[in-house]
Amino acid sequence: MKRKPFRELELRDAFMFATVMMDAEICRLTLERILGFSIREVTVDTEHAFAVNPDYRGVRLDARADDADGTAFTIEMQVSDEHNLPKRSRCYQGQMDVESLRPGAEFDELPESYVIFICLFDPFGRGRYRYTYREECVEDGEPLGDGTCKIFLNTKGKNPEEVPKELVDFLHYVEDADIPEVSGDDFLRNLRRKIIQIKKDRRMEGRYMTFGELLDEERREGRVEGQNRLLTVISAMTADGRGAEVSRLAEDEAFREAMFVRYHVTEDICEVQNA
Repeated sequence: MKRKPFRELELRDAFMFATVMMDAEICRLTLERILGFSIREVTVDTEHAFAVNPDYRGVRLDARADDADGTAFTIEMQVSDEHNLPKRSRCYQGQMDVESLRPGAEFDELPESYVIFICLFDPFGRGRYRYTYREECVEDGEPLGDGTCKIFLNTKGKNPEEVPKELVDFLHYVEDADIPEVSGDDFLRNLRRKIIQIKKDRRMEGRYMTFGELLDEERREGRVEGQNRLLTVISAMTADGRGAEVSRLAEDEAFREAMFVRYHVTEDICEVQNA
């Protein structure tokens, strides 16, 4: 498969999205713009933060907010419509709950959680920039109160009068990084600067190439689950100060397996089922 040159990547591209969102402050501001409320601080869990669909169709980011309830978030940049987002969101919700509930803890200790998809297509065909779903009673509309929320964003929405302008501008930027709105928006300017900075980082370009080579190897050998573990271990190694060793992942299978064990990178069940 022909791979997009590193210097042509934008926020809509899975690898760039993952790399940019590793910046906790940018991640926090992105969540605030999507959700419309303030978040004091966000922590990205680098040991199991990312899961990538085959051929860079999407990338999922797991984050935790440092607020009173420890709110949990999962964000995925979804490039192409695989017609499985409702069921995918259900799987992600289950994963988040299992990871959030400590052994012996009560169910009422589960935090508020948000599953968010940023889509480069209209996932439900109704022309909205944002589709928000919460559990409620079918008979009378009473909220279930389980603390879950699923949000599907559409960069091609047609109802700008019904959503905040800041969210519309962000979605337009995801769709087209050259939009003029960037010049008057501090957040979007910071996003652009971050991406330019990343593109100048030769080490990051090397990691992008290494990751692509590893994906190609996993495809050739039919190990679908491996495609969903590679960026996770690369992210964990980078956060652990071992970025210089990333290239060894492509050259040394024993080292690669050792890193999977070292950083507890196991098979992502949802991604394997949806591959």
